[in-house]
Amino acid sequence: MRKSDSIYWKHQLWIVIVSLAITYAFTYTALYDSLKNYFNDTVQYLSSEEKYFTDSVVIDVNDSSLKILQKDFGHWPYTRDKYALIIEFLQSMGVENIVFDIKFVDPRVGDNIFKSTITKYDNIFFVTSVLNEDIPVSLDEQKRLEQMAWSKDSNIPALKFSSLLLPNESVLSTNTIYKLGITAVSEDSDGVIRSIPLLYNVDSKILPSLLLRVKSPKTNIPKINYSSKTNELSLNNKTWNVDNENRVKLFYPKNANSIMSIPFYKISEVALNKKSVSNSSFFKDKTVFIGSSAFLSDRVNTPRGAMSGSYLLAIAYEALKNKQIVKTNNVLNFILLLIAVLFSFYLSSRKEIYNKKVLVVTSLTIVIVFVYGFISLKYFYLETNLFFSLLVIIFSIIFTVINYQLSLSKYNQKLIEETKKLYNEANCDTLTGLLNRRGFDEQYRKYKEIITKTNSSQTACLAVMDLDHFKSVNDTYGHDIGDIVLQKFGKLLKEHLRDIDVPARWGGEEFVILLRNTTIDESIIILNRVRELCKQMQIQTSQGELTVTISIGVTHIEDLNETIDLYVKKADIGLYQAKQNGRNRVCIS
Repeated sequence: MRKSDSIYWKHQLWIVIVSLAITYAFTYTALYDSLKNYFNDTVQYLSSEEKYFTDSVVIDVNDSSLKILQKDFGHWPYTRDKYALIIEFLQSMGVENIVFDIKFVDPRVGDNIFKSTITKYDNIFFVTSVLNEDIPVSLDEQKRLEQMAWSKDSNIPALKFSSLLLPNESVLSTNTIYKLGITAVSEDSDGVIRSIPLLYNVDSKILPSLLLRVKSPKTNIPKINYSSKTNELSLNNKTWNVDNENRVKLFYPKNANSIMSIPFYKISEVALNKKSVSNSSFFKDKTVFIGSSAFLSDRVNTPRGAMSGSYLLAIAYEALKNKQIVKTNNVLNFILLLIAVLFSFYLSSRKEIYNKKVLVVTSLTIVIVFVYGFISLKYFYLETNLFFSLLVIIFSIIFTVINYQLSLSKYNQKLIEETKKLYNEANCDTLTGLLNRRGFDEQYRKYKEIITKTNSSQTACLAVMDLDHFKSVNDTYGHDIGDIVLQKFGKLLKEHLRDIDVPARWGGEEFVILLRNTTIDESIIILNRVRELCKQMQIQTSQGELTVTISIGVTHIEDLNETIDLYVKKADIGLYQAKQNGRNRVCIS
């Protein structure tokens, strides 16, 4: 590439700006959310490890339990004294907490026993559901919400709901209302749960999630502090990084079976003294989540597949306890985006993008950005804008390639035009636009090659013509008019000869024509037509109308291996005869 041609590959700032703008606009589409979620889930899966949590156990009232316990417990839903039996057994095993992920909405047999058992212990908690319907809150419900609320600060962001579906009063009394926590989750656009809310706004009151309720089991209301600048939620001496709705994003273990799950019937059989406990310390200091997956109820979708809501609660509980919460850091995100922008500047300013150096830099940038985000997530639980930065890089590559190809196309077009211009300058007559001697020789050579390669038996003729009395035209009318005559005659040849004929200006007022695939008789017809057209040509001058005639000599080309000069000389003989015989005629030689 010539140095002067580098204008096509100057620094292209528009590539950087457009790459950023399109990526930013893309973030508002549903496709972006789907791709980002899939990408982030994959990165989290690759960066996570298999874990087997030891502080939680899920007791699952599954389909097998319903069938096996039908003889002892009857049909589902069970009478509440059965749950009291389970509570007493688990308390005897030294559990830390018992969480019921079962909605005790209706009164049932055994509620009095269940209620008295709940009152005995402070480590028993219940889920409550939220209602999206705009149902007026009764005075009694408002009173209970007041008892449950931790704050009325409207500046604290939280998921908003109209009211709660509370357990029946036969289960929980005013003195035990603090045992309730909310478990409503908000799915992402693809229906997958990646974040767990910590606070809820119900009827303008800030209520805790079940996870926070378990961490603050007493009736004393903890001190809540939220910072919009750092997106941090503080609860007494604990702090979590949250989003703008006070949700924490879970860092899921690689394995889906990270929580120990036990069928309900096995615990019930031990509680009924039908079986003995093989490991008396198994439940000690564990938080037990009791829920039901029977009939595929209470199933939620997570990045690790579908699981019961109770199982998800246990994972979220362990994530909070072990500080496995995905956080964000603006500084790290800025550095990652800066790398992508600097790469965009680098790539857009390259004169050549298909060389080894550029390909290596591009590959290294993508690897560095990915490793940067991977390490941040794996070792520091920091989720970066990795997908956004990679999109900026990808769009930069796409637009740079497009710009390069367009520039290359312009460059090639320029070369074609310059080559064409040089060819015309070297092979064409500047006055008439016809071929000159060099160009005519080149066409003769190409025609000879074609005939030789195809073994064709085509015949050809060569004509030499001269404008009659052209010297007197110049002397009488001036050289400007003479040039006009030459131009008009050249235009006549280009317009009225056949496409296969090759006209050229041989010099001065002398012209030649290669009549390809033409016999001598046919050439006479063609040349006479040209002669007549020339005679009819009228040129207006200041001294009146001017007409010219031509004399033509033509010869048959017998052997293409002979030089063109030989046949020009032979045709000249015919031209001389035409002039001798009175001009304005065609003669064969």
